[in-house]
This record gives sequence, structure tokens and C-alpha cells, in this order.
Amino acid sequence: MTTETALVVGGATGIGAEAVRQMASSGRRVVIVDINERDGRQLADEVGGAFYHGDVTDDASLASAIEQCVNEVGVPDYALLNSGVMTAPGDAPFLAVHEAPLEAYRRVMSVNVDGVFHGLRHLIPLMLDRGGAITVTASRAGLVPTAPDAIYAASKAAAIHLVRSAAQGIRGQKLRINALCPATVDTTLIADVVRQAGIPLITAADMAGEAVDLMLTGDNGEVRVKLHDKPAFTIGVFDANVEYQAPDEGQ
Repeated sequence: MTTETALVVGGATGIGAEAVRQMASSGRRVVIVDINERDGRQLADEVGGAFYHGDVTDDASLASAIEQCVNEVGVPDYALLNSGVMTAPGDAPFLAVHEAPLEAYRRVMSVNVDGVFHGLRHLIPLMLDRGGAITVTASRAGLVPTAPDAIYAASKAAAIHLVRSAAQGIRGQKLRINALCPATVDTTLIADVVRQAGIPLITAADMAGEAVDLMLTGDNGEVRVKLHDKPAFTIGVFDANVEYQAPDEGQ
């Protein structure tokens, strides 16, 4: 049986790193793409995988990393697009939308939205006939109002709708595109004020387990939510008449 390949973009730390470990432990070849060369290369050595430098905000940079993956390891069977940033650093206070610098807004949108577009743009043509799945790490913040970081919330809402719309465009094909919406996960992105407030956190390993399961078993267009206090669940969609359709039984 041919060994499957899993590509994790944004795989050097956090949810991505744990997904790398879990995919590698299941016997898959793992490729990490990240701008964090130190942690990315160290993790690749740990799991016997490959590392390629790639900046999701730069279409050519990400394309080059994916091309290296294809040429040196193989076309991915599964891909996790996991790169993400918040508006303010973890040790800084939250910023109201009218207080955020323009460059901070542009950085968040560039990583969280452009990065997903760049990944889909280069991976879909490679994987469309082959099958497998592309899973995007979004956020609960993309589904509900999130005043402490409105820009981050907007970026994740855009990513979710990009996934759903792209998935609709490939219906009937072998490839599946879906999104995971975590609640607050214990990673370096989390602001100190969140930790100090005692907000329940999901471990990166638990969240990675959901990401891996979604890649392996999730439906095309599925948007799965994981909160800290209940099992993961799939949310339904609005049709063209803006009427809500609940998920199919069994999802």
C-alpha cells in the first residue's frame, strides 16, 4: 500500500505541530511548511518528515514550498492550512477595531485570508483528481461576534465562507475542502489577558486530533466546531434563499 502524504502549512508550532505528530505517528509522510525555520526543521527531524520554508502571505513563496513538496516527497493526500495570527501580540492588550493600526489589519488579513486563498489556489489543481482533503483551521470567532478582536473575527469569517464556497465549486469531485472552528486553544497566540481571566482552554493536541479527523473523515464543505465543554459538532448552512439547512444525520 502506498504511503500517504500529509502537508501541514503552519505546522511548526501549536495545533499544526501536534497535527504533524499525529499524522506521522499514523505512518504518513509529513511535510511542514512554515516561516519558522528553527521549530519547523526541529519538528521535521523529530518525526522523520520534511520542512520547506514558505510564507503564506506571499503567493510565490507558498507555491515554491508546495512545488518542493511535490517534487521531493509527493502530491499531498491531505493538507492542513493552519497559519493564523491575531491583531495584537499575546502580551499586549486587546485592540478595539477603531484603535488597530492599518498595518495590523493588513497583516491579519494577509495571513488569515490571503494565506488560505494561496493554499487553495495551488493545492486544488494538484489534488482535485487525486482526492483526499484540504482542511482549514478557522475559528469560533468567525461564527460569532468577537469584540476583543474584531479584525481576527472578520478574517476567520472570510476564511469559513471561502472554504464553503470553494467546496461548493468542486461538488462531485474526489477532493474535499472543509474547515475547523476551535474555541480558545492553548497556543502562543492566546493573549495573556485570556489566561488571566481563567477562560477554559482546549489543548493543542486535542484540537489537532479534531483537525486530523476532519481531514480523514470530514465531508466536503463541512464546518466543524469544537468547544471546550462538548463534543465537536457540524453546523448547517444557509441556502440561496437564506433558509437554514441543518446538517445531514450522521455528520
